[in-house]
Amino acid sequence: MARREVRDPMSSPSPAGAGPEPLGDSREQPARTRGSRLRVAVLALVVLLIVVLVTVAATMWAVGRSPSEPTSAGPTTSANPSADPAGSDGDDELLITTRGIGPLRVSGSVAELTATGALGTEPGDFCADRLVGSDEFAGVVVHTADDDIAAMIVVEESSLSTAEGVTVGSTSAELREAYGEQLTRHIAENNPYSENYLVSSGTLAIGFTVSQDTVGKILVAPTEVLRAVYDAGEFHC
Repeated sequence: MARREVRDPMSSPSPAGAGPEPLGDSREQPARTRGSRLRVAVLALVVLLIVVLVTVAATMWAVGRSPSEPTSAGPTTSANPSADPAGSDGDDELLITTRGIGPLRVSGSVAELTATGALGTEPGDFCADRLVGSDEFAGVVVHTADDDIAAMIVVEESSLSTAEGVTVGSTSAELREAYGEQLTRHIAENNPYSENYLVSSGTLAIGFTVSQDTVGKILVAPTEVLRAVYDAGEFHC
């Protein structure tokens, strides 16, 4: 009788495609899936971060631009040109400003205006340091210091006005309306009831002397000079 060989079923190879999938492969598959998902999530986060950074940079650049920068349409202009009490710099505009009147400037030489006849002395005037205006400067008196330097300009009985439209003869109500909070009242030491007002710009100022509710004089000088004049009261020369 032929002897039949008995094989151990545990040692015999399984036919191709038969039997369960090796145990190691079933564990690696979920791990690879999770790794792929993690890489996709990280990539999406990086893209989102780049978009956010670009957006923030663009916003900061737009906000950082000054609205007053000149553009192709030309430079911007002030919405309220009369807010500066100094007024215009143009010599051809005879406006009363904290710097003077047109070419006539505080602390500036008056020699040229004297040579043209726009300023001069009056016959019999005992004030050597005073020049009186004529023509377009009619009603203007200039008090000079050494070397013919204009120390103070006084406008009286003249149609010349400030950039805000205040002239000799304007009412105190018109004065307050024109300057608002820029206008400050100076209380004189020897006359607390006097109505003297100042509009300052730096170290210079325009002074307004009000009498009977009307602007009687307009003065231009350094602020401290005007305060001293108002404290002294009426001045001569």
